[in-house]
Amino acid sequence: MRMDKSYDFNRSTKGFITQITWKNYLYACKKASIGRRCREAFCSKQNTPLLKRIKVTMGVLAQPENQKVPIQGTEKKVAVRIRQILVETEQMADYCLNEIKKGTSMEDLARLISKDHSSKDKGGDLGWIFLPYEENPTTLLAVKDRTVVEQFFVQPPRTVHKMRTTTGWLVYRVEDIQYSLQVSFLRERFGKAGEVQGIARTYYIETLGCQMNKADSERMESELRGLGLRWDPINADVYLINTCSIREHAEQKLYSHLGSFIKKKRSNPRMTIIVAGCVAQQEGEKLIRRLPEVDLVVGPQYANRLGDLLVSVWNGYQLVATEPTHIMEDLFQPHRESSVTAWVNIIYGCNENCTYCVVPFVRGREQSRSKEAIKEEIRHLASLGYKEVVLLGQNIDAYGRDWRPRENFTNLLYYIHDVEGIERFRFTTSHPRYFTERLIKACAELKKVCENFHIPFQSGNNQVLKNMARGYTAERYLQIVENIRKYIPDASITADAIVGFPGETEEQFEDTLRLMERVKFDQVHTAAYSPRPNTSAAKREDQIEESIKLDRLRRINRRNELDAYLRSQRYLGRIEEVLVEKESEKFPGQVTGRTRTNKVVYFQGNIESQRGKLVQVMITEARAFCLLGKQLH
Repeated sequence: MRMDKSYDFNRSTKGFITQITWKNYLYACKKASIGRRCREAFCSKQNTPLLKRIKVTMGVLAQPENQKVPIQGTEKKVAVRIRQILVETEQMADYCLNEIKKGTSMEDLARLISKDHSSKDKGGDLGWIFLPYEENPTTLLAVKDRTVVEQFFVQPPRTVHKMRTTTGWLVYRVEDIQYSLQVSFLRERFGKAGEVQGIARTYYIETLGCQMNKADSERMESELRGLGLRWDPINADVYLINTCSIREHAEQKLYSHLGSFIKKKRSNPRMTIIVAGCVAQQEGEKLIRRLPEVDLVVGPQYANRLGDLLVSVWNGYQLVATEPTHIMEDLFQPHRESSVTAWVNIIYGCNENCTYCVVPFVRGREQSRSKEAIKEEIRHLASLGYKEVVLLGQNIDAYGRDWRPRENFTNLLYYIHDVEGIERFRFTTSHPRYFTERLIKACAELKKVCENFHIPFQSGNNQVLKNMARGYTAERYLQIVENIRKYIPDASITADAIVGFPGETEEQFEDTLRLMERVKFDQVHTAAYSPRPNTSAAKREDQIEESIKLDRLRRINRRNELDAYLRSQRYLGRIEEVLVEKESEKFPGQVTGRTRTNKVVYFQGNIESQRGKLVQVMITEARAFCLLGKQLH
């Protein structure tokens, strides 16, 4: 097996380029982090010295099968994206730093006072700076100083710095980083690398699990479409399953589920099988060893590098990409399932250590996106006609605490609220430990933020919460609910709850029922505890019998349905603003949409003329988890 640190440009692409279109290869080059001039030169077939020096970042570090690739460090950076403000004096630079600490965005400051006119109108965004660094006539004067560029590549991301240059004082931040792509397992499969075994033309994606997984699937779909593939669920050349590892036996279910696709692959050698998501991250190389027909195992942190990885598969390699990595900004907008509502990730990963939860292990450490990048994506969505944005994070209240100076979620809501065209903002998931009264007041003040809060409580007993390492008490949770209903009386509150946690007694379980009875949730997503790999709760000896867990699950679900039904009754006879989303699958001839409180509403309508419209609906029937009504004209 080859042990090159990276593929030589010509060698790595030799077999691949002859069998796909120039357009698709231009995409592959772009995704390989090759500079614009390099891509243009290649696609015009110019054999320039610059091309000869480029090492393609889709070339992975090939290591012996049982050896892990080290976590990426600064020496693996191939490009950085910089946002900067150029001023004349150090006093002005210090002024900028103080304003940023107060919460002023670098984008706004750059537009206001930066003396660099080439980036001022872009909010100080210099774009990507690649290694090896090449000057060009449009390059910012300060950046022509190579010592400045060197500083860009050694500074950590998400931290604001100042630096003196030959043209003035530079206040800058590393907004994003591109690393050379690395994998933890690589094996040559089909003979000589580079001899492509057939290029896929169609794909199918199956998504399991939470909203984060759905958002990841949209990002991966944009990667596949960028390579020229089209959707075909029947005769897909590329089958991708995006997995969830929250529930017990997720691994066994995956292995069983893949059986039919492995049979298809045996009759269609061109077929590519990709396992993505949390089970992929959790199982890693074990998936490849148990099911050698799987071509690619990719963790959630690599969702927007799928194109790079697939190119390597097409060149005859079998790969596992699960190493911790910086999650760079998407180079392409996700291919969104809805044309009305869009998911927007604002923070990836989780730093909490809940004893039952596998998420920190499979999704990595927290990585917040810059508020400028988030707002830019939302503006783009508005230009496409989207009306509602759902801000996503495993722990959304942790947004910005990995930045220096720190950001916070409440400030982000104020910052994005003025985007024209977006009518509604939602967010999920909140953590009671970090949920503040200031956030509630902001939601009451900001008219586009919907009156809907999803705040998991997990248990109503303090000892169980302590055993879960949740970091709050039942009393603290009840205070949050009281504050929400003080400032936003009609808000809907939904939650998550776990029954049968190790050591949970009958009395402790009844505390959960009492908390639910007191709060009267609009809906609770319930689950019986299941032990997960790499969690401390799974090692406890006081596991609860399955029969007891199932009994408690039935009882909590009865409480849940009763409370949801009672909460729904308040809508009867009311006129609600409903955002129309799609045609109803449940009731023929009807459309479905959601109220500001996230209640699903069914009513007679025409989806072709009403999709994405805000309409007034009189509620005529209230069920536990949905409403029925009649549109008012």
